[in-house]
Order: sequence, then structure tokens, then C-alpha cells
Amino acid sequence: MNNAGPTVTSVDIRSDGATRAVYATDNSVYQVTPAAVATPTTAADIQELLRSNHGSATPLPIAARGGGTGTNGQSLTDGLMIDVKRSMSEILSIDVDDQTAWVQPGIVAGELNDALRAHNLFWAPHTSTANRSTVGGMIATDAAGKGSLIHGRAHRHVLALDVVLADGTPFRAEPIMVAEAQRRAAESGPVGRIWGALLALPITEDTDLGFPELARGFSGYGLDRFRHDGMLDPVPLLVGSEGTLAVTTAAKLRLTSKPQRNTLIVASYPSFATALEDAVELRDTSPSAIESFDERTLNVGRSSPAWSALEPVVGDHHGSVLLLEYEDRDVVALDSITEQIRATGRSTQMRVIHEPAEQAMAWKVRSDAVGLLARIVVGEPKHAARPTAFVEDCAVPVESMCEFISDFRTILDSYGVDYAMFGHADVGCIHVRPALDTTDPEHEQLLRSITDSVVNTIDAYGGILWGEHGRGYRGEHVDAFLPPETIELMRLVKSAFDPDDIMNPGKLYRPAGSNEPLIALDAPPLRGHANRLIPVQTRSTFSSAFACNGNGVCHHHAGAELMCPSYKVTRDPALSPKGRADLLREWLRRTATEPEQSTATAELADDIADNLGRCLSCSACTGQCPVEVDIPELKSQFLEQYHQKRRRPLSHAVLSRFESLAFAAARAPRLAGLGSGMAEKIFGLTDLPTPKPRVHHGVPVFDPAFSPAPDLVVLQDVFTSALEPATLRKAVAVLSELGWNVQVSPFVPSGKFDHVKGLRNRFAATANAQATLIRSIADSGARAVSIEPATASLHHHEYPRFASQSGHAVHRLGAVIAERAEQLHRRDAQQVRLLGHCTERALSPESIEEWQMVLESAGHQVDVVSTGCCGMAGIFGHESANQTESRALWDLTWAGPVSEDVRAVATGYSCRSQAERFGTQRLDHPVHLL
Repeated sequence: MNNAGPTVTSVDIRSDGATRAVYATDNSVYQVTPAAVATPTTAADIQELLRSNHGSATPLPIAARGGGTGTNGQSLTDGLMIDVKRSMSEILSIDVDDQTAWVQPGIVAGELNDALRAHNLFWAPHTSTANRSTVGGMIATDAAGKGSLIHGRAHRHVLALDVVLADGTPFRAEPIMVAEAQRRAAESGPVGRIWGALLALPITEDTDLGFPELARGFSGYGLDRFRHDGMLDPVPLLVGSEGTLAVTTAAKLRLTSKPQRNTLIVASYPSFATALEDAVELRDTSPSAIESFDERTLNVGRSSPAWSALEPVVGDHHGSVLLLEYEDRDVVALDSITEQIRATGRSTQMRVIHEPAEQAMAWKVRSDAVGLLARIVVGEPKHAARPTAFVEDCAVPVESMCEFISDFRTILDSYGVDYAMFGHADVGCIHVRPALDTTDPEHEQLLRSITDSVVNTIDAYGGILWGEHGRGYRGEHVDAFLPPETIELMRLVKSAFDPDDIMNPGKLYRPAGSNEPLIALDAPPLRGHANRLIPVQTRSTFSSAFACNGNGVCHHHAGAELMCPSYKVTRDPALSPKGRADLLREWLRRTATEPEQSTATAELADDIADNLGRCLSCSACTGQCPVEVDIPELKSQFLEQYHQKRRRPLSHAVLSRFESLAFAAARAPRLAGLGSGMAEKIFGLTDLPTPKPRVHHGVPVFDPAFSPAPDLVVLQDVFTSALEPATLRKAVAVLSELGWNVQVSPFVPSGKFDHVKGLRNRFAATANAQATLIRSIADSGARAVSIEPATASLHHHEYPRFASQSGHAVHRLGAVIAERAEQLHRRDAQQVRLLGHCTERALSPESIEEWQMVLESAGHQVDVVSTGCCGMAGIFGHESANQTESRALWDLTWAGPVSEDVRAVATGYSCRSQAERFGTQRLDHPVHLL
């Protein structure tokens, strides 16, 4: 690395363009490209990294990265980034009796709490991103969220830290008696120097540091907790330090007993202002949380799949809502609280929720709504503004909250920007997201103008600009909130731990004596800087890549969550929708700004092609990403352009015709197996299914020239016609038994492979052929019925982009059977596990509910199993290069439910095909049980 930074052979350090592009963004407006990215696996790795870096001729700045969910660029750097989430995410030990745990910094908070649930314990700090944010990142920002009124910020739940200093020296931060601190200070080396510097800090337990008196207090070095009970405690200095002092390698956490029960009260209001007024008064009822939505945030929450939890209270009204949570309250206490809410006269409707599952749905609306805000687009396509985080976590004394928010709205209105507000009304911290488009230089200037105006206003209320999400690149305004003598103390702390200013420099504080200013909030490069170099038309074509705001929902830790399968089995952020969007934007920027494609850009394109080869095109992102980043469509667009200058593999030509060949082979079974043995050797394919003889038992093929038309036309697809014809036969038999006149359609290939591999001209021709078929069925008065969810989704999502067709003209088999479910013959009751296809669950989740109702109507006891992707997803599981990941995905959530003890059925052919390869029982389509 040109004699700059570390040269460590035992640690994976990457400086290629693709890796650097993926790590250049987080959940903020910034885009700062690191010089290199390291993924250590042990504390010793980190020690060696920092030791080597410190000893190089030109040490690189160091920044640690956890989940990358920060909204202020805390983990971004132009130096060396250390990713601790990917390979340092273990729970080291749990002491149930002592209620403590040692963990590595990369463990996801939600994953930790899942493990603690069996012991009736939890780690109390909570964020809306708990399903992907790391404990190390939460410690770095002294995180807090829902429940902080009772449980406080992260610093109350951290007992000790193992960290590594800038020169590679390990250091344990723990509270010790002053005499012990003096003994350690007498030792030579960096550790002794630190303890000596800490002892020399002119501070006592009674020192007035001038911190704002807030429930959401100052984020930074916790000098107010540094001396207590006759001890020196460096832990508070490190909690909230945002990586500016050291890199954390392990943390000892204080755990909390879970409450026996929670109760949630949902109250609706005519406006956000009236909701906040009630929140201030209701704080004296001692809730564990009071969360608020403004009118706009509540409205986007309607798109959450969990909206049904709030629907009975909110209905069609477009005001505001409070969620009030209480721990371990009896009926009398709850009645008193609800009576107090009624007595204020502000709430229009109220509901008390006791059931934990329903409470979880209500909270899911809260967390979903934050991400869904980014779907809001304001303005012309050329300058499409979206709600943006940069002044989003101001905190004021609770009694001043209503007046402050009114003034905040006046500021935003004066600049003519739209905005949304939500947050923690119990602690005076409201999140505000003005809608900006930073590709527009005028909007870029608003980052500065709005921030300066808000700082002046919040200072007048005795508040602070960064009440929850840390400071990051917002440190320049610290003078407005702290006295000079306290700032100097902070700089002494920085000098003690990081005298050379290597650790995340320019954020929080510079070392004492340094004349370098903190980094200004508008100094680092923004995403908008890179994006504005790309032509508007190109941005429009690849629009969903530019919609990604880095929220990181695709980095969810839970296996049963649909998004994103390739990320789940690798933990590689490049193999997530966010990472792929980052890569595609960088590729578009380079191709737009380089007259002739450079070698580096060609290499980047090759890296992206390899990356997308590991994408399952399952469409989980399309349906689950809050900003609707559609990687299958972006992948198709990229591969079309990529292969314009590169020869396609022979397998593309063959597989593009696989559907037609398989359909023909099903007519001639003796030909069906020819060539299958050569598939892996020639085409890199394995376990290809063999077509089976097609028998329709005399069911006529639909012909619009003949009348009368049938009631239903079952669409033939390659899966249920050529590969699994028994499912087609049974579907026709069930529909006929229910009294419909049924025919099957002529066979038209779906073209799914063409879309996946970027053969978009061929796919367009297929889409038009499908549109012609569907129109002919609709014009005859019949209804088209699709069996296979993977092809049904094409009618609703992909085909309409290429041909004039209404996806609503194609009906799901389960939905049609459900119309006459009461007529189904009740079979011998079975206990059945129902498993859905991942694309179906992402894009049409109601389909699984339909099949559940149908099977229960037929007398079966149905258990709907939550699973992720099975690992097949079309052609992915048949590609030889993908076998390791395909099997890992099967084992993650499918191997358990598909066991011999209970009959299991699956709606997707690919899932049934994967079970044939890896499962312990055969899976059938649900229609086989009817």
C-alpha cells in the first residue's frame, strides 16, 4: 500500500475498487471512500493491524465499522476501515446468575437478545435498527431508543471493555480504585501513560461540566461518570466515543431481567401537536416508552405489512398517534392510565393491546415507517427530494418539546422543504427528516443553512443537536453546547488515548494542543456529489439503485427473514442489496465520467458481474426493502450492458431455450434425459430436473376462436407442465370438482431466465407473447389462473415493464380455490406444515394466508412455517459454482421444518426441487392435499 498503512499478511485487507465502493456509504448523506478495508477475526488481528499501521511511514486514519447504520458518518473514513461485524460477532460467555455477558463487538443486538431470551434476560439498550446494528456500534454512540426513559442509554449497561489503542496496545477499561490506578500509572508503556493522564485530569465527582440537563444527554466522552464511588472508570469515556479513542474487541455487558408482561396503549390524535401535548402530560404515568408519529410518518406506515395492528385505532384519519408501553402494570393501574388519557380530551380513539404478538406488530409499524419514509419523493424527477437524516435527533427538555417542535417546523417551512417527524416523545428527542436531493447544489447548501438555524434555536431551549445518533461529522457545533473548559477536558482525554490523532480523526475532538479544526459537516463528500456526475436519464433508468439510503434492513440477522439470502450465508455486505446498489452506482459514475472505459472500470464491471452471479434473483429486496431497491431488475439491466462487450457463455443460449426444450421433451420422454450428464461439464450446471410425460386427461387447450369460453384457463408453465405435470392435473381436477369449466392455456415460455441473465430483448418478446395470451383469455370472458408463484410474479412485476398487460388479470390458484373453499371435500385431517416460496412471500404475502384457509377448509391442521429462501431460486441452485451457498441456505431455515415427523407442502416448484436434493421427505404442492 505504498508504504502507507498496515502490511499484515494474516488479516484480509482489501483495496480493490469494488470493496472500497461498498464501504464508502452508511445510512448518512456522506460517501467517503476508504483506502482499504480489513476484516479481522480476532483481537490479536486488530492488535497486529494497528501496530503495523502505527509503525508505517504514513499511518492511515482508522475507523471501526459495525452495522453501518449510523446516520452521521461515524464509521466512514478515507483511511483504513476495520469491519468487526463480519467475523467478530460471537457471544463469548453468559453468566446468568451474575446477569452479565462478554461479547465481541460485531454481534447484532437483536441476535444477542434472541440468545438471552432463554434465560429471561435482555440487553436493555434498544434501537429501531436492533435487527442489524451491532453492540459495538451501539456502545460507540452510547445508543438509546425505545425504553430509555426507564433503562437509559447504553453506558448504563456496559461494565468493562477490551480495546486496542492506535499503536496496537491492548487495554482493558474497567472501574478501579484510585490506588490501583496509581499503581498502573507507574508502569512503563502506553497503558501506564493512559492511567497517568487520567489521574491527572482536573475533575472530581462534583465537577460541573456544563452538560445540558436532558434525558438524552451529551454524546461523547462521559466525564460526568468518570469518577464515582472513589474509583476511576474509563468505561464511560469509551462508551459514546465513536471510535475516536480505540477499537473495541470485547465488551462485558450488564443484562436485565425481562418484565413479566408489557402492555401497549395506542392512542390516535387529530394532529402531531396535540399528540406531543399529551405525551408531555402522560410522562408522569411512568411508561417505559412513549413513541410518536407525525401525520406524514403515520401515513407511510400504512404500507407496513403490520399495519393491521394500528388500523382499528387510526382508521382513515390522517392525524398522529402515540404508542405508550408499560411494564408489569395490573388492571387497576392500566385503567387509571387510560382514564387519564381520556381526561385530557385530546385523543380521538384508544386501544389497549395485551397480546405480545400484536404488540410486536404495532412496534413493527413504528420501525417500518422510518424506512418507508425514504419512499417519499418530492419534486421533479430531475431533482427528486427524499426525507434525509442530518438534523434528525435534536433533544430538548421534555417540557419545552412542543414549543421547540413548533419552532422547528417554522424553520423548515421557511426553507420551503417537506419533512417528516417521529420519535421518542417521552425523552424530548424527536427525529426530523427534511426532504432534500443533494445532487442539487441548492439543496446541498440547505444542509448547512438548516443545521445552523436549528442549532441557534435548540441552543435557546437548552437542548442539544445530537440526542441519540451520535455526532459523526456534526462535531463543529460542539462550541454551542459545551463550555470551553469542558471541551479542553475532552481534548485531554483524546490526547491520553490517541495522541497522534489516528483514531477516526476530526470527529468529536482533536488532541489537546492540536490546531486542526474538527471536520465541518459539509466538508466530506456527499453521495449527491458522485450521483450528480451521472446523467439524469441514466439515474432514472437505474432509479432504485439511487433510492438506496443505506438503512441496512437487508443486513437483517434472522434466518427466516426473506432479505437477503446471499448476505445471510456470507455476511459479506457486498452481497446485499445495499452493497449491490453501491457497486452499480459506482459503475455508472465511472462509465459516465471516463471517455474510454479504463482497466479499473472494466475490472469493477467484472467484479459486479461475479457478485450478481451470486444473487438469487428471489425478489425479496423488491418486496421487503423499505425504499424498494429492486436488485433483480438492476441485475438484468447491468448484465444486458455488460454482455454487449463480452461474449456470453454457451449456457446462456441453451438455458434461454430450456423451457421450450423441456416442454418438447415432455412429449418425447425418451429424449428427456439426453445430455443431462454433460450439463455440468459443458454448462456448469448440476442436478437439472428431467421432464416427465405430460398427460391432461382430455382437458382441452384454450382457443379463443372457439366458444363458449371456459370459466377458468390454467396457465401452463414449464414447472407444472413439463417437470411436475401431476400438480397441473390435480389443480385442474380440484377446480373442476368445485364446479368451474376449466381449460389449460397453450404453452408460452415465461422467459424468467432471460430476465435474470439480462437477455432483455428476448424477455421483451416473451412479455408481449404472454400479454397477448392473457388478453385473449380476458377478452373471452374467462379468468387466467397461475399455479407457480415464480411465474405468477412475472405477470405482476416484470412483464408490465415490457408489454401492456395488467397483472391483475392473472389470478393465483389459491385465491381462486378460496372463493369456493366451503365446497371442498373434507379429507382425513392431517397435521401439515405449509412453506411458501420466497418470491411469493415477498411480493404476494397474502397468498400463504389463502392456502392456509383452503387447507383448513379441507379439514387439515395447518402450521405456516416462516422460512427464508430455500437456496434454489430458479437456476441459482443448479449452477455448480453456487452449491455451497445453496446448501447453506437450505440448512439455515428449511432443513428443520422439512423433516419426516410432519407432512410438509410447499407452494414453489424450486422449493420442492431443492427438497428432492437435500430434504428428508418429498414436498408436494398444497393442491395435492385437496
